[in-house]
Amino acid sequence: MPVFSDPAHPEQNGRHERMHRDLKAACANPSAYDMKAQQRRLNSFVKEYNNLRPHEALDMKTPASVHEFSTRPFPERIQHFDYDSKMKVLKVTQNGAIRWKAYNWVYLSASLQGKHIGALEIGNGIWRVFYRNVFLGFFDEQVFRKKEQSVRLETNLV
Repeated sequence: MPVFSDPAHPEQNGRHERMHRDLKAACANPSAYDMKAQQRRLNSFVKEYNNLRPHEALDMKTPASVHEFSTRPFPERIQHFDYDSKMKVLKVTQNGAIRWKAYNWVYLSASLQGKHIGALEIGNGIWRVFYRNVFLGFFDEQVFRKKEQSVRLETNLV
């Protein structure tokens, strides 16, 4: 399951941010003269980061030395997902939104273009939105009547 950190809170994902700091120092300050040279820098960083440099979080071992390849086969096609019969199933359009009741739009994410999402009403016009079994957020259909424009999903309605 994905773990979502709050926007603009890098302290919630310190390991990842540290890797980005090291990557930026090795490859982007300053950047290389052309794309091939930049790619060589990136390849060199990946090799050093994974195979040569020990990591404190791994008891001073390298990531390559502790990595275990998955035995689970990678599917060629992702299986169809059936949403619960209580959910309203909608297709995400090319602009990353769903059309709601003919005239309104709820923006989700451009990464969901062409995918089907499930919306479950929890009462008073508030809907919970899922992509497969991943909760994406809420939207309140009462807001449409006030704003008469598109809305975005919210992670909390407080």
